[in-house]
Amino acid sequence: MARRFESVELSPQARLRREHERVILRAITAGAIVSRTQLAADHDLSAQSVGRIVRDLLDAGLVEEVSMDRAAGPGAPRIGLRLRPDGAYALGFGLERDRLTGVLLDMGARVRWQLSLATSPGQPAADLMQRIEQEVLSVFDQPEFAGYRARLCGLGIAAPGPLNCATGTIVGAPNFPQWQHVDVARQLGRALDLPVVMENAATAAAIGTKWQLRRGPDPFLYCYWGVGIGGGLVIDDEAYLGLTGNAMEIGHVVVNPGGRPCDCGGVGCLEAEASVAAILADAARYGEFGSLDEVVAAAARPGPLAGILHRAAELVATALLTVVNLVDVDEVIIGGEHFRAVEQIFVPVIRGALTARAFRRPISATKVTVSGLEAANAVGAAALVFQTVLRSGAQKPAAPRAAAPGRPASLAVVRAGRRRGSRSAS
Repeated sequence: MARRFESVELSPQARLRREHERVILRAITAGAIVSRTQLAADHDLSAQSVGRIVRDLLDAGLVEEVSMDRAAGPGAPRIGLRLRPDGAYALGFGLERDRLTGVLLDMGARVRWQLSLATSPGQPAADLMQRIEQEVLSVFDQPEFAGYRARLCGLGIAAPGPLNCATGTIVGAPNFPQWQHVDVARQLGRALDLPVVMENAATAAAIGTKWQLRRGPDPFLYCYWGVGIGGGLVIDDEAYLGLTGNAMEIGHVVVNPGGRPCDCGGVGCLEAEASVAAILADAARYGEFGSLDEVVAAAARPGPLAGILHRAAELVATALLTVVNLVDVDEVIIGGEHFRAVEQIFVPVIRGALTARAFRRPISATKVTVSGLEAANAVGAAALVFQTVLRSGAQKPAAPRAAAPGRPASLAVVRAGRRRGSRSAS
């Protein structure tokens, strides 16, 4: 049976210790060097509790000790703590309708290896999973990455929903027919002998954005725009998942009742009306266009194509306005490789709608930011592996056992509880 990150019941004392471990490690990963005394004071913990947790983190190789500035008066320099970036690694892959992305991420959020491959929308799931297996094997065949395998925590997969995250299965994803009821976690876990965790692609992208680009606790709404459209909501350092792990499906907010049928079974969904695929379908009435870039270039001349793009921008703005009115956030971050092509058209429309019509506007404006983070969903999938490790408590990745030639060795299974309704994003 493929190994997953699984939930286990913990005693109240164990849950409290695990939460303290997560708080301490999160404080250390915030960037600045911090002392044990400061950690105890900042988080209202005893010196003994902080000392035990720090010893575990040091033993796990996740943090390291460094000298701090000497305090006034006699005595030795204070000893501080900082994250050890090479203390652990995680792999993340993003399954998109037209692209496969992958990263090898260290604990410092640095991408050590990256992959981006164009794929066909109809490509069989088995072919893509085999490609993921091949890429993972090839990474650790490279001399520069050979030593990373012993500290690899696991593999994260970001995929279009709906997902059954408990089983690691894609269930009925719109425009993704070849992936229906594919048990991704089981198959990849078995093939690579790795723990595997899955997340909705847009939620993973929100986690990736938080992990690499943001360190503060401020809430934000992430919108992925491309061939599909999705969302992720981060509040109080948590990515909100909903009860089934399929929250914030912005692409299936109805923006045109009575409009186009959507592959989800609805009618007039944002994804059916204003995605890359929808724009290309509308533009096909006025010529042959092989890509969104070609449509945008042609729309610079007077004609109906400019109207198609402006309508799509207005529909995206309407959907985001609806979500902002529901969740009341300070910032909307929009990402996705395709969004670069329409940024100059879409962003002014979205900003205008939120400035003029958001319910919260008399109190505070909602900022609109475009993310330049590449492979955000793959980064988020890898970060999710780390976060699962944090929830499990500090555990050093096990030394690999002997493995079959060309296959990564087995790693210790990290068992971690998944909180209903939220996922740590810090």
